[in-house]
Amino acid sequence: MDTQPQRISKTALVVLLIFSGVSLYRDSASRRDHVSYWLWAGLTAKDAPANSELYVFQGRISTDGGKTFYERQGLCPHPLKSSKLFLVYRLEGQLPDAKDVVDIFERSVAQWQRHPVSVSGIQLDFDSPTSKLIAYSHFVEEVRRQLAQNFALSITGLGDWAINGNQETMQSISSSTDEIVFQLYQGRRPLREIEIYIRELSEYPMPFRIGLISGAEIPTSVNTLKVNPNFQGIVYFIKKAI
Repeated sequence: MDTQPQRISKTALVVLLIFSGVSLYRDSASRRDHVSYWLWAGLTAKDAPANSELYVFQGRISTDGGKTFYERQGLCPHPLKSSKLFLVYRLEGQLPDAKDVVDIFERSVAQWQRHPVSVSGIQLDFDSPTSKLIAYSHFVEEVRRQLAQNFALSITGLGDWAINGNQETMQSISSSTDEIVFQLYQGRRPLREIEIYIRELSEYPMPFRIGLISGAEIPTSVNTLKVNPNFQGIVYFIKKAI
């Protein structure tokens, strides 16, 4: 990996700031303070603030011999109160067939709706190497085609995408999704060079959110993201209490 960040062109961002001025900043106010929570395996809605926007882990999807396999994990469908609910699927190994992923999601939605719980969308959690983002872009585009329009499509992203990702490829991914949540942590700790990623994202020219570890010290530089009208808020990964 090149240690010198390759900056994504910020011309579009500068133009927006010049012509939108204060009104754009005010329009961004509600989004910049937008906070949501990931609930991974072993957690329940009680681990997040009441009526929060939740990203609930459902399981892992993998492929073997051209066949798609789904390992059910995380919270089972049950009565749950949230302002918005996204169902999260971890993609392992090679990318599965997009239709298989959407079919798995639709079955999960039907199970949640029986309780009844409204599902807002799907989130795909896949650590695509930056060098293979073109293939992932095509996959995400196909998922969007297969997915009903009333569901939002969210994906997680690696911090390196924002630094070294090809601009056209990132634009393609952004046009196929409703949001990219850049994960600024690894395992249960913030990224070592988190300040580099925050600096790059402060000028990122497409809509995004960031993922942080709940309870970890938040760099004060995160506040610099709030002047970027493309910043959509924070999703906190809640650590399971030991």
